Amino acid sequence: MNTSKTKKSVQLSIGGIALVAVITLLVSMFAIERIDSGQTGIIVNLAGSERGVDDAKVETGWVFYNRFTKQLFEYPAFAQIVDYEPFDIQDKKGTIFKTDPTIEYYIERENAKIVFLRYRKTTFELEQSVILTEVKNAYKDIAGLYETDSLINNRPAFEKEVENLLKERLSQRGFTFSNIQSSVKPNDVLQAAIDAKNTAVQNALKVENEKKAAIAEAEKVVAAAKGKADANRILQESITPELIQLKAVEKWDGKLPLSTSGNTLPFLELKK
Repeated sequence: MNTSKTKKSVQLSIGGIALVAVITLLVSMFAIERIDSGQTGIIVNLAGSERGVDDAKVETGWVFYNRFTKQLFEYPAFAQIVDYEPFDIQDKKGTIFKTDPTIEYYIERENAKIVFLRYRKTTFELEQSVILTEVKNAYKDIAGLYETDSLINNRPAFEKEVENLLKERLSQRGFTFSNIQSSVKPNDVLQAAIDAKNTAVQNALKVENEKKAAIAEAEKVVAAAKGKADANRILQESITPELIQLKAVEKWDGKLPLSTSGNTLPFLELKK
């Protein structure tokens, strides 16, 4: 009797464990995930005759799939900003410059399946392989069209050409390119030469300005001296015997001297 009960209890325990195992397996097999509104979901068949991207187009919302036979990939439908490490480019003469681009891109919903079928990569993998390659090639191809001085003096125009080329090439690969920002810097040797040239130009301008200031000051002094000399000359020419006698009369207090020599009155000289 006890043996029968024990046997039944064991069977029930085994059945319970099996049920739990089945439930656990089912739970682990299937997944329910929510695709955000800014993402495009792609369901991929991992096995069977339909291996590859499922024909059913997945947009946003909740999705249910078998983890063992399918995989969910998500591509952003909004702008992604990627800041790349600096890399070297060369101009027409082989002069090396360094650039550090930051780009913005996204994948249109209708292109998400095409991009995945073509590359089978995640967003990060795409950014570090396909997109990075196109970015480097665009910079190198455009830089090769510029002379050194032209590239230094026309950086905004250079970047605009890179942007247009990159937009065209990424579009052909299924990506929508929206913006790029970067700095283009000469190598250390060239930068030192540019700095030395700028310093020399600044020093030359300083010397030229000092020279102009000295000339202006000298001309000012000469003008002042000339004015003083002219004034003295005019004054000298204006002093006549009659003027001298007039000035003496103006200063006379009306008193005659106690003694005079001859018959001449003081300060008066009659014309004959």
